[in-house]
Amino acid sequence: MQRLAWITLLLSFAACVGLSILVPWQILTYFRTSHIGTQARVAALSGILRLENPEREPVAIAPGASYSKLVEGDLLITDAQSQGLVIFSEPLFSAPRDLAAVQIYPNTQVEVRRARYPRFEISPEPARLTLYVRAGRIRVTRLEGRRALELVIQTPHGQAEMISGTLAVEVQNDRTDFTMRSGEARVGNSTGIQTLRSDQRARIGLDGRVAGPLGAGRNLLPDLFQMPLPVRNVDEPIPPYQWAVFTFAKQPGESQGNVAQTSEAGRRVLAISRTGFDHAQTGVFLVLNQDVRDFRSLQLHITLKILFQDVAVCGVVGTECPLMIRLEYKDIYGIDRQWLQGFYAVGEVTPQTPESCLPQVCPPPYNVHIRVPLGEWYTFDSGNLMESLQAIGAPPATLTRLRIYASGHSYSVLFSELELIGEE
Repeated sequence: MQRLAWITLLLSFAACVGLSILVPWQILTYFRTSHIGTQARVAALSGILRLENPEREPVAIAPGASYSKLVEGDLLITDAQSQGLVIFSEPLFSAPRDLAAVQIYPNTQVEVRRARYPRFEISPEPARLTLYVRAGRIRVTRLEGRRALELVIQTPHGQAEMISGTLAVEVQNDRTDFTMRSGEARVGNSTGIQTLRSDQRARIGLDGRVAGPLGAGRNLLPDLFQMPLPVRNVDEPIPPYQWAVFTFAKQPGESQGNVAQTSEAGRRVLAISRTGFDHAQTGVFLVLNQDVRDFRSLQLHITLKILFQDVAVCGVVGTECPLMIRLEYKDIYGIDRQWLQGFYAVGEVTPQTPESCLPQVCPPPYNVHIRVPLGEWYTFDSGNLMESLQAIGAPPATLTRLRIYASGHSYSVLFSELELIGEE
């Protein structure tokens, strides 16, 4: 009986000690590891964006509609005419910050494998986002939330862990190309790891070998946020590769508009705004004087958000878009030409509000103005301008000037990620 009593006493003591350690440890583990789904906004920028999940009926997302029920396991699919945008953000705050923005290009399939955020503020765990690109092309921009983010892009050939910046991923049958537009990422698989920095590329083929870092084309534009922006006349001679602000108001005494370098949800952005009653232009410009005769590719990239416009579409002659890009150049015959692209968010195309700049006002090419969702980020890629301008018989020889501006009466717009990527 005495031995049994001692055994009982010791077992009870061990159980008491074990429970006093195990219960708090389990509670702490729960607080540390418990998570909820990351909030996400999905928008179709053009065409129809399809969303499939084995456990739910398929969803078709049209332009102008926003979808906010994205969960792990969802597959986002675009066809040849559609593009999409997904913005992941913090789920626990009344004013959540964005964590990452994902541009989905045509003919692409992207699966959301992990989208998790710690449930409790005391948790030291990071937010986790993992995307699997089955085919096609995406562009991912990592933003700055309140918590660390573990952001991984997987493909059939390897994966990239994004540390900062913007990464383009293109998956083909026999390879994956990871192109670091800015920032840093670690790219590889079980055979090796490569660190990529701005304007570097890595390729992983069927053999699993990580080739890189390779050249990725260079951005011909200087940093728009490196220094304060002086105010200059757009025709005033200034040193090449120096950004400057220009303004114009048709009526004397009216507001010239405002240009401000700021940030939104971790993005460095340029904000252009103006309130007025007659025509005005407000924006920035840059003298380039860049010879591009030996370039095989030239592509302009920009991310923009239109907050307000009061002129429908782009006005009666197609020159009053709330955001316009004007690339001026000399062709191989020495003729001054321009490439113009406008963006708008309000109004419908009619004979009084044309879909492009009218021929009596603008020289060709007549690019159709692009409608974007009001109040949402939109990513634009021009395609290869060397090829498209060659096709109309006006191949560029020297890029002379670039303008990014708002035009109209009253407007408010943001833009970011401005790049002009050239490959020789």
